[in-house]
Amino acid sequence: MREDAERNTPPQRAARSAEDRVLRAITDDDNFRVVVAVTTNTVRGAVAAQEPSGTAAGHFADLITGTVLVRETMSPAYRVQTILKGAGGRGTLIADAHPDGMTRGIVRLGARADIDLSAGSTLQVMRNVASGKIFRSLVEPPANGTVADALMAYLQNSEQVVSVIAAGTSATARGVEYAGGYVVQLLPGAKRGPLMVMTERLAAMPSVGELLVVAGGDALGLLKELLFGMPYAQLDETTVHHGCSCGEEAVLATLATLPRADIADLSRGDEPLELSCDYCRVAYRVPPAQLRGLLTSS
Repeated sequence: MREDAERNTPPQRAARSAEDRVLRAITDDDNFRVVVAVTTNTVRGAVAAQEPSGTAAGHFADLITGTVLVRETMSPAYRVQTILKGAGGRGTLIADAHPDGMTRGIVRLGARADIDLSAGSTLQVMRNVASGKIFRSLVEPPANGTVADALMAYLQNSEQVVSVIAAGTSATARGVEYAGGYVVQLLPGAKRGPLMVMTERLAAMPSVGELLVVAGGDALGLLKELLFGMPYAQLDETTVHHGCSCGEEAVLATLATLPRADIADLSRGDEPLELSCDYCRVAYRVPPAQLRGLLTSS
């Protein structure tokens, strides 16, 4: 037996076949900032790791995409985590978007097949800034709304930014075909009249899933569909991907924080301690000898 932590690496850790992209743009009239994201591979990876089904899979996909969009409207150095809790604690979805584009999530539904988004559900958004400080905001989404409605409530109530956000997927019998979304924000100094025009325009738009199909799953194509006929300037571009920050060192560092008596109990016997990451479901096996080494090194 190896005298170090062993892990079982699942298929989602393999190299990505294509990069998901986020594009930012501003309309030439300086009224709107637009962020579009194609998150197809990111969503596929997160869904494969957590294995939600039915409507829950769609809600989870939208939270992954929406969290990426919210992070991209802020500083590139921020890490943004969202926790969507169903009414009465019935179901929880978590998304975690990092500054380097790494994004992951957790699905906790218990005996339920889906999350309850009726009155009483909550959305918590946490921003980890470069200084290490964490800012938390809690909002109550509109009853029986969508994940995008919950995120829009956060942007308007906590960030005080007039925004329209949408997220969605297109699917085939094999699973997610495309995933993505967009945010349109009213810039400071802009009139509310243009916002009303844009709101009507967006209300008449096909669903995000349909737009993604028309755009062929391409971020630039999605941006062009969204702003068709409106002059704009593209500002910059970033990439996102599914991944996880867990690893052997992280597992051992976490175990080292336990009380010495607990570590001693875990190190008794010959069987390795088996752990798994909540995000990516990678399994780790820590041999007793390595656990005992934590006692001598502390």
